[in-house]
Amino acid sequence: MEPVNGIVSERQAVRVMHPESPRQAVSFAKRFRSPYIAGGTWLQPSCERDRQWPVQLVALNPDWPEFRGIRETEEGLSIGALTTLDELARHPLMALYLPQLNGLIKRVAGPGVRHLGTVGGNLFAGGDLSALALALDTEVDLVGSKGSNRRPLTRWLPDRQGGDLLRSVSLPDSRGWRVSLEKLGYRERFSPTRATVACVHDGEKVQLAVCGEGGPGRLTVTEAMLRDEGIRELTDLAIVVDSELETLGWHDTRLRLAVRRMLESGLMELTRDV
Repeated sequence: MEPVNGIVSERQAVRVMHPESPRQAVSFAKRFRSPYIAGGTWLQPSCERDRQWPVQLVALNPDWPEFRGIRETEEGLSIGALTTLDELARHPLMALYLPQLNGLIKRVAGPGVRHLGTVGGNLFAGGDLSALALALDTEVDLVGSKGSNRRPLTRWLPDRQGGDLLRSVSLPDSRGWRVSLEKLGYRERFSPTRATVACVHDGEKVQLAVCGEGGPGRLTVTEAMLRDEGIRELTDLAIVVDSELETLGWHDTRLRLAVRRMLESGLMELTRDV
């Protein structure tokens, strides 16, 4: 299909390409070095911040198979990347598998943004869902120029500029797991969240992740310490967390302190009544 002209802002006309298939979308993105667009809720603020608009965009089609919707699998749940945040929050399967998610989604921007913003876009931007997805050992299903492949989210996020197209994400069966989600700040419009912290206990081990101003990341060193010493006996949590956060790129001292407190609160919630 030939590219067509579209308007992304009043200041600049941008050519929007409408591929006929996911593979063609990947081809367009790599050939023209163009970003993908679906909901578009993150494109405008990021371009305004960088003062640089793309010359052309590759539009994604939610009608492509497995790109939208939520379904049960043998492992847990499969969530299409073009599923909107509002659809995610309202779906009965999410209430069954992750009832804590609804409260977090309600704090992601306003209703209009949640109606347009997609799961894939939020993850790609390192948004609020990133911390929870990382803590849950989420895997991503990607469409590339040479076919499809599946890899852990922890491997995809650092290299997400590579041009591969996110089709869906796979969550494990988390029914009965203890999950704590803490967020610093309230995103009314387009301003990024300062920090979101996810603490997950699958019945055997604790899994921790963060996202926000310092970027998304899994706190594997802190997790290892918790496995070795246990939550209740831990005395040096602050030192370990602070060091790992700084290594991940969280250089704001006050923000690291806030994240540590959020983690401590989350861990207390996980162990309450245990």
